Amino acid sequence: MKPKKFKESTKVLQRPSTMSDDECSALPVYCDGNQCVSCWKPSFKERLLILIFGRVWLGVLSGKTQPPVFVSGESVFVKPPFKARFLTFISDMKQVIVNAFKSVKEAFGKTDKRNHFLAGFAISYFIGFLLPWLGLAIAGLVGGMKECWDLKGNNTAEWLDFIFTCLGALCAYPFACIIHALIF
Repeated sequence: MKPKKFKESTKVLQRPSTMSDDECSALPVYCDGNQCVSCWKPSFKERLLILIFGRVWLGVLSGKTQPPVFVSGESVFVKPPFKARFLTFISDMKQVIVNAFKSVKEAFGKTDKRNHFLAGFAISYFIGFLLPWLGLAIAGLVGGMKECWDLKGNNTAEWLDFIFTCLGALCAYPFACIIHALIF
């Protein structure tokens, strides 16, 4: 039998240095701390022998003892039910959002990020008197142009600078809408 690559594998075990490639080859495995699973494909002759005699031989080169092993003709990777996968997805997304808010909160403590926020707010607010959506668009455009200018070696370009400029513009948008409605 030959070891097969499979999509669930997490690493590849290499052959011992004392053995040749003919004696032992690299083995793709799935490891989760409790078990190590590999996938093997029998040759046509081996398939016939298994079909006729119904036996599979397992050899483990471990010395004086036999570690706990198992052999299965079925995949050991059972897909969890939809509800469990959905709840895991929701939990993962919650963690992503919490981490994003922590990053934003931490970054907002920096003067540079506050300045970007205030610049986006001011542009969106004052241009938003005329057309609120135009103020929002111009603030985003100015923030993007500033980061492009920084990329050309004029300063340090950071994606968070652009994000904070846009956040400031978004926060000013409702106020610009109110003032626009009162004036016009």
